[in-house]
Amino acid sequence: MQLNQRLNIKHSQSIVMTPQLRQAIKLLQFSNLELSSYIEEEIEKNPFLENKKSDVLSRNNNSKIEESNNKESFSEDNEKDTQRWEERFQSKQRSNSFDDISSIEERIAEPKKSLRSHLMEQILLEIPEGLERRVAILILDLIEPSGWINFDIDEFTSQNNLEKDSTFKVLQKLQKFEPTGVFARNLGECLRLQLIEKGLLNQSIEIVTNNLEYLAKGEIQKLCKLAKVNEDKLSEYVNIIKSLNPKPATSFNDDDFRIEPPDVVIEKTKKGWKVELNKSTLPAIKIEEGLAEKVKNNIRKNENDKKFVSEAFNSAKWLLRAIEQRNSTTLKVAVEILKKQKEFFKNGPGHLKPLVLRNVAGSIGMHESTVSRVTRSKLLQTPWGLFQMKDFFSSSVGQNENEEAHSAKTVRTLLKEIISSEKSNRPYSDEKLSLLFKERGVLVARRTVAKYREMLKIPSSAERKRLMRLNKVINIKS
Repeated sequence: MQLNQRLNIKHSQSIVMTPQLRQAIKLLQFSNLELSSYIEEEIEKNPFLENKKSDVLSRNNNSKIEESNNKESFSEDNEKDTQRWEERFQSKQRSNSFDDISSIEERIAEPKKSLRSHLMEQILLEIPEGLERRVAILILDLIEPSGWINFDIDEFTSQNNLEKDSTFKVLQKLQKFEPTGVFARNLGECLRLQLIEKGLLNQSIEIVTNNLEYLAKGEIQKLCKLAKVNEDKLSEYVNIIKSLNPKPATSFNDDDFRIEPPDVVIEKTKKGWKVELNKSTLPAIKIEEGLAEKVKNNIRKNENDKKFVSEAFNSAKWLLRAIEQRNSTTLKVAVEILKKQKEFFKNGPGHLKPLVLRNVAGSIGMHESTVSRVTRSKLLQTPWGLFQMKDFFSSSVGQNENEEAHSAKTVRTLLKEIISSEKSNRPYSDEKLSLLFKERGVLVARRTVAKYREMLKIPSSAERKRLMRLNKVINIKS
């Protein structure tokens, strides 16, 4: 066997993801708020980038100061700057005097107390030191955000080498803590603890709280027989139960409800439809070209500094172009969505047309992946409310005789409308719903109706009938 050495030349093509290209792709996916955070980080890293919005506030004052300072010498400017600094420092020291500490304390908001710390304070006050407090703290470790505990007393006592009777006594003490209903082991026990505190617990209502599953199923007669009450009395008990809090610790949850601002706004004007980016959340930056020139002139000999300045300046220019490209692409996609979904913007959510990424990408001359990145996390303000951009894309369902397709989201909206208009005690079956869709010009199979009904978490016709009967008996307005 003979071994030979050979030199081959091979020609091939490959796509290289440069750092600039990766940055441009990342910017496409950002919402306005995410873009603002990213730009703030870049401004801290790059000395040639500046926030244009913060610069606008002081632009007029700076121009006046420059005009007056051009007539004075540099030494006088320096003296004035030093004097201004000293005055500012002295006034700050005066404002931070110890005499004002009380007013500062009044302005500082008290931090929100957690559920655990709230209950721990009560344990330290109500439960004596020793074994009982140890058991109480062990049970506290099982507390859930709702205020309930996932607690099997036999398993708990065997794991921690405790006596069952003494553990149960500690649990009873804990169940008297505020808010009423904490340390309950299930929904029924939570409700009973609150009824005891209000002085409303009796044998009949206790039986109702022990058999809530019959109430959920709408088996009224069975529940009346167990509780030995008539339907009117049961209705009274149910209304009392409705006034209780099934999750007593929810007030300690630290979930702040916040509506995100839109990235794009589409509104109807006298001249037609107007599409624009939300400028209030859109960041604006500028490049300090004058600073870059000064720095370049002062570092003629140092090659490393020259390299840093050149790279930082080029990076700033590239970022500015990438942001402009991102904004332009976002507007193009938003305008095309408006064109494709004109019926939605005119008449509301029930008129959404089938639309896929390929349709929009072909119209604006871009790749599907680019449109997908643009619509990933952006919000669009419409005359009908705030929607995610991706909500306007939906597959087609049920073509009618005129070969007009309907979007899956439109079909789901129609399904909710039809079911909401059902007559009392006569809910529509899936087969009937399919026929009602056909009357409206949408061909949807029974299985498709069942699939969308389950997707919307709408019960079956039999279950809805039970709920209607329950609502009628206990006079609950649905």
